Amino acid sequence: MNHTFHIPVMGTGFSIDTPAKVAHYGISSVIPLADDILIEKMREYYSTKLNIPFEGISDKLDDFRAKRITAYLNLIDKVVKEKFEALKQAALDNGNEFKKYLEMLPDYSWLKLEYHQLINNVDVEDIKRWISTYLLPGSVDVNIMTKLDKTNYNQQQDALPSHYNDAHAAGLCNQQP
Repeated sequence: MNHTFHIPVMGTGFSIDTPAKVAHYGISSVIPLADDILIEKMREYYSTKLNIPFEGISDKLDDFRAKRITAYLNLIDKVVKEKFEALKQAALDNGNEFKKYLEMLPDYSWLKLEYHQLINNVDVEDIKRWISTYLLPGSVDVNIMTKLDKTNYNQQQDALPSHYNDAHAAGLCNQQP
């Protein structure tokens, strides 16, 4: 970890997309998985913003909650990776995004100090190696909010097995679709 802090869950609406905003700067944060409706709306928002085709996941589908969460986390992963690659390129070009990244590091950060020594070296391959070794995105963690163990029902109003309750369905999100 290059930063001395992380951003915890700050409530469902406040930190639902924090990783998309800060993970490429190496800042770790947590996404709350309580509200699949908000998650689906945020997936639509980012898909539209980034010109990514969006197909909504209906609440009529079996296990729609897990499918929505999986799709959202996959989208956030894509956003973070793209922004992080752009930051690495900015480091090579000495661009503003990388300068912003360095400014966010503490003044005593070994990474900041080493980079300032490294830029005196004009060997681009050494700089590329340093970037790929030491620049890391922040971790994207999830928090399965408490009190999400209620029974869910299918369209015929039959109780579904416990692995369909909100907490379990959210836990399934790390499986690949």
